[in-house]
Amino acid sequence: MIALDHVSRRFRRADGQIVQALDDVSVTIAPGEFVCLVGPSGCGKSTLLQLVAGLLEPSGGSVNVAGQVVRGPAPERGMVFQRDSVFPWLRVIDNVQYGPRCRGMKRAARLALAQQYLERVGLAHVARAWPRELSGGMLKRVAVAMVFANGAEVLLLDEPFGALDYVTRHQLHDVLLDLWEESRARTGRRTVLFVTHDVDECLVLADRILVFRAGRLVDDFPVAAPRPRTADSLLLADMVAHRHRLLAHLGLERAAPRAIAGAAAQ
Repeated sequence: MIALDHVSRRFRRADGQIVQALDDVSVTIAPGEFVCLVGPSGCGKSTLLQLVAGLLEPSGGSVNVAGQVVRGPAPERGMVFQRDSVFPWLRVIDNVQYGPRCRGMKRAARLALAQQYLERVGLAHVARAWPRELSGGMLKRVAVAMVFANGAEVLLLDEPFGALDYVTRHQLHDVLLDLWEESRARTGRRTVLFVTHDVDECLVLADRILVFRAGRLVDDFPVAAPRPRTADSLLLADMVAHRHRLLAHLGLERAAPRAIAGAAAQ
């Protein structure tokens, strides 16, 4: 579904300094995978998402989605940003039906679709509300409903739940996974790239974890634990090993040699 071939991205700061945001990254992601991108701030995770979205162009290499070179944004690739990504001048239901409207879907069909996804994210009761009347968690639910209603085959989520409280964040994990698994079972092609700094979040969500540091892909490993994953799931031996491996990469654990040795063996 997604293929990056020796992709690099450089840019020049206002002070003239050249920054290498991504450096020779090659990776292939299969249709239907849920992939989390992890790494310290400034390591290139969000840049990679924007390249796949078509919001940035690579300085070198190529980005392909579904066999086509990415040359700009497209409805087949939907993105949820760190900040609120709803239109404040549209009511909630009009936000959710915006994508289908742009694609030419008839009014009755798109309203029914928008209502369906609002019900799925638990917001049917605020369909006619304005975004300013909603909490942060509710706005994220609207953003998730928008991207699913638009039917994108690739979903790109850039730390969408990072600013939310613990309970709301975990509720939204369940909402996102339910919608993704349902659509993946139906089409087999709903692929997710999810940027996070939260080690436990990526262990709960991911089929596969990509670790970045200083613009380079430094680790790539699967998470095979069955879903749904609970707090107890994170105590399983494999999950504890994954957690130590990630913490070592992030420089938060001294046991780095043992954790990273597994990466070289895979």
